[in-house]
Amino acid sequence: MNEYKKIFEKMPMAIIYAKYEKLTNGSLKMSIEYVNNKVLSILDLNSEELINKDFLNIFPEFKNDIVISEENLTYIKYIKKLMNFIKITVQKVDDKNVLLYLEECILKEIYNYIKNTYEFFFVKDINNRYVDGSDLFKKLSGYNGKDINGLTDVDLYERDIGNLYIKSSEDFIKENRPYSKKICKLNDNVYFLHRYAVYCDNKIIGIIGAFENVIGKLEEVAKENMLLRVLNNNIPYHIVCKDTNGIYLDCNNSFLKDLNLTREEVIGKDASSIDKLMDIHENTLESDLEVINNKKRKVYIEQVTIKDKVKMFEIIKEPFFDSYGNLVGIIVIGRDVSHRTEMERLRLEFFANLSHELRTPLNLIFSSLQTLELLEKDLLEKNIRFKNYIEIINQNSKRLLRLVNNLIDSTKFDCGFYKYNPKNQDIVCFMENIAMSVAEFAKQNDINLIFDTNVEEKVIAFDLEKLERTILNLLSNSIKYTNSPGKIEVILNDCGDTFNITVKDNGIGIPMDKLPVIFDRFKQVENRLRKRSEGSGIGLSLVKDLVKIQGATIKVKSEVGVGSEFTVKLPCKVLKGEDYVNKTYCDYSSNELVTRINIEFSDIYI
Repeated sequence: MNEYKKIFEKMPMAIIYAKYEKLTNGSLKMSIEYVNNKVLSILDLNSEELINKDFLNIFPEFKNDIVISEENLTYIKYIKKLMNFIKITVQKVDDKNVLLYLEECILKEIYNYIKNTYEFFFVKDINNRYVDGSDLFKKLSGYNGKDINGLTDVDLYERDIGNLYIKSSEDFIKENRPYSKKICKLNDNVYFLHRYAVYCDNKIIGIIGAFENVIGKLEEVAKENMLLRVLNNNIPYHIVCKDTNGIYLDCNNSFLKDLNLTREEVIGKDASSIDKLMDIHENTLESDLEVINNKKRKVYIEQVTIKDKVKMFEIIKEPFFDSYGNLVGIIVIGRDVSHRTEMERLRLEFFANLSHELRTPLNLIFSSLQTLELLEKDLLEKNIRFKNYIEIINQNSKRLLRLVNNLIDSTKFDCGFYKYNPKNQDIVCFMENIAMSVAEFAKQNDINLIFDTNVEEKVIAFDLEKLERTILNLLSNSIKYTNSPGKIEVILNDCGDTFNITVKDNGIGIPMDKLPVIFDRFKQVENRLRKRSEGSGIGLSLVKDLVKIQGATIKVKSEVGVGSEFTVKLPCKVLKGEDYVNKTYCDYSSNELVTRINIEFSDIYI
């Protein structure tokens, strides 16, 4: 035994070493030979009070339960003198000795908090039988000075009320929640009932209930509710309150009036049970679950039909919590923003007209430059200074055209007017052509562009124009922020459900604190060490929109001084009924792609 004492002392669990024997009357005797300090802490006894004592006399609650077998057996009982559920695991050592492992199911700190905070509290087992209760709780229930161990709510209260309390406890156990709070009535008094689940091995083994007197608090609640009613019923917004199961708990008059509903038709039901809300039930449920799971606010625009009119509503969904931080439901605020749609349409028209007005003089500039280069070829070759001025005009005209295009496209995304036109295409061939076309441009900047793929062919549906702009933008950024000599890798990976496109460089990298904002519009990571390029801060924001419209995602990894890695994950889908399109989007032998590359890379100084 001595050889094990040092080991037992270092173990975090409570361990008792005992000799056992079966008595002639069939009972069991377990004489304690050794206990570690953890046992002393749990029992609040010293070793002299335990050594050579019968374990079953110390814990009589286990007398008729414990059996010694070849397998480890576990027993859980509420021990009143410890005011705790105790788990005991019995491990047979040999025919004479046994190890007992003790585990407290409730931390003492928690139990002490409950005792010190609440005057009325009780403890129930998993079968809804009382095993303990404070003196004031016994007094409250009419069992003053009497033992309530083993009694049920039917024994303590009238049958109907008792069955109601039992049902409430059973529902709490079924929900498998660690905590709940509700208002209840007991002996004509109103209380907050706090219920804490007691767990062991991830299963509920008991309930601790505590009553909090709310006299005076209800008046405050009533005042608050009155204020809320005034606010809710006098503003044009739709305001509803739901629990975590989507059940409507409350709503304002504006919501009922606009949807031509009564409170009886709404309260206590979910959207699937309300005829006028069935059309939006699936979307509503999805966004509700997102707020509940993430415990974060969600704001979005939704199309709603009200009184045969289609309207655009801004929906704000906010989780709300009780005083203990438990999520209890969501508050939904909806406001009509249909007027915004008209304003966005006017804004779009303005930008469309503006783009036309800007593009027209730009096209005239390009045409004039081309004419000059053709007619005055000899002059340009002889006059280097004149030629440089022409190149400056050409370069900056392209930059201006790129900026105009980005502004227009960004505005279209904001207004929801950007079209998605997917086609079935060999994405490997598509990407290889883009990469090889850019390789020459990268070479001029003393950057080596490497193309690598794990498949030779992969036909999926994607918007060719949008993906091209995405990849060109990423490659443009890599060239801008990679010092020469440098390396850029374009890596393709067929991952089954997704097709991953990675653009990786060994450039200057992006600071960790800037990564969360690089896809925000007009956000630009400043680097004072180099100034080879300029930008508007629209590019990556537009990339995010271009990626999103295709049902894809984009992720970034970066480290300052090491480089950056952007990965676009496209869904591997094929359009049914669409023939495979091969080399129809771009004839790469033409100058079309080169022209687009020159425009996209126009803010890079070679």
